[in-house]
Amino acid sequence: MQRKPFWKLLITGVGYMVLGNFMGTVMTVALSMFADVTFVTVILFVLTLFVFYSLVFTSAFKDGQRERLMVKNHRVDAPIKGRWALIGVIMLALMCIPSLILFFDALLGLFDGFLIPYRMICGMIYPLALTMGVNYSEISLLPPYFAFIFMGCYILIPLAAHLGFNAGYKDSFNSERIMYEKKK
Repeated sequence: MQRKPFWKLLITGVGYMVLGNFMGTVMTVALSMFADVTFVTVILFVLTLFVFYSLVFTSAFKDGQRERLMVKNHRVDAPIKGRWALIGVIMLALMCIPSLILFFDALLGLFDGFLIPYRMICGMIYPLALTMGVNYSEISLLPPYFAFIFMGCYILIPLAAHLGFNAGYKDSFNSERIMYEKKK
C-alpha cells in the first residue's frame, strides 16, 4: 500500500463532487411538482447542501483512513499537511467556472439557453435558484449578481475536504474509541 498521487485524489474528489451535484439535480427534479412551495424548496436546498458536502467530506475521509493505516504500518512518516485543503481549493475553483460562465452570459447574452444546463451541472444550487425565483430559461431575466450568490454556496468545499481528512486520519468515527459515561 502506498500513498495515492495528488491527481488521483483530485479526480476522486471531483468525482464525488459531481455525484453530489447529480444527486441534488435528481432530488430537485423529483420534487419539481412542489417547486412553487417555498418551504419545500428551502428544505430541499438544505438537503442538497448536506448531500453535496457529505460526499466531499467522504472522499477526504477515506483518504484520511488510508493515510492513518500507512502511518500506523510505518510506510510513511506523517501525512502531507494541507493536501486536502489544496484539493478543496482546486475543487472550489472548478465549481466556480459554470457560475462565471453564467455571470458573463447574464451580462452579455453569450449563450442561448445556458441556464438549463447550468442548473443540471450545479445541482446543489438548483433548489436555491428555484427559491430565488429562477424557474425560467430566459437568461436575460437573471440578475448577474445571482451567479456570485451561487458561487458562494460552494465556498465551504476546502473546509469540508480538510475536516474529512482530519476525521479519517484521527479515526473520529470509530465506535470502539467512543466512550460512554453512565448516567446518574
